Amino acid sequence: MNRFLPLALGLTLLPGFAAAAPRVIPGFATPESVLIDGDRRYVSNIGTTLDPLAKDGDGFISSLGADGTLIDRHAFPADGTTLDAPKGMAITGGRLYVADIDRVIGFDIATGIRGFEASLPAGGPSLANDLAATGDGALLLSDTLRGAVYRLDPATRGWTLLTDAIPGANGIVYDAATRAALVAGLGADFSGGDLYTLPEGGPARRVEGGPHGILDGLARLPDGRLLVSDWIALSPPTPGRLLLLRPDGTDPTPLDLGIPILGPADFGAAADGTLWIPATLGDAVVVAPPS
Repeated sequence: MNRFLPLALGLTLLPGFAAAAPRVIPGFATPESVLIDGDRRYVSNIGTTLDPLAKDGDGFISSLGADGTLIDRHAFPADGTTLDAPKGMAITGGRLYVADIDRVIGFDIATGIRGFEASLPAGGPSLANDLAATGDGALLLSDTLRGAVYRLDPATRGWTLLTDAIPGANGIVYDAATRAALVAGLGADFSGGDLYTLPEGGPARRVEGGPHGILDGLARLPDGRLLVSDWIALSPPTPGRLLLLRPDGTDPTPLDLGIPILGPADFGAAADGTLWIPATLGDAVVVAPPS
């Protein structure tokens, strides 16, 4: 790693990250999200151009092994159906669910067959962005354009609006122990947002002392700390960053990933600390190993 790169990007080297050189896996089509499930990594691809609202049928989900080997570039859909601009994903009940503009699609993991679809409630344009499984079979979904978070019951296809007060709602994680979600926002006009906590039955509240930026992916590490990605700027494209947070979402500290990443979106964190980060504007996935 170029020892001057962290200084050029304004990053700080923290223990536990980027001691080894990151690996870049090319060959994707505007990758937006990485979901880790055991020894598999699933990557959602928006398509040939960065158009998160285009209903063009050119989206797909790739499957990789834990070592980064490409298993199937077009793993889903595998049944002749189409995806438009797939983004965040979650797994529950043997299905891989994905947010796709104004709907949630579910695929049987074993067969690749599409067995579920639920359109978002009416109410104007939507941008279904990220998904989180609650552990009881339900899903939480963020809608960026509506600034909303919904609860979806796949058994009934019923929606419950939990909040519409998170400008640019994006990345979401759920804590079954506290029955609360954390939601990263990128702002109503996509120029900068904040981190919010969303307790069950309560209003969304901005985390005081939390990060501010064009926030995207959000993940909780095994030690309880949080990571959130920040695009920093959309125009002109600017190398983004990942911010390490305390368990309560405060005290953001940049990580040195050892490589500039254009468009760090909805990343995945493996149990061993390895980060799988979609470089959306680079058509690649960056694998940053722990020290």
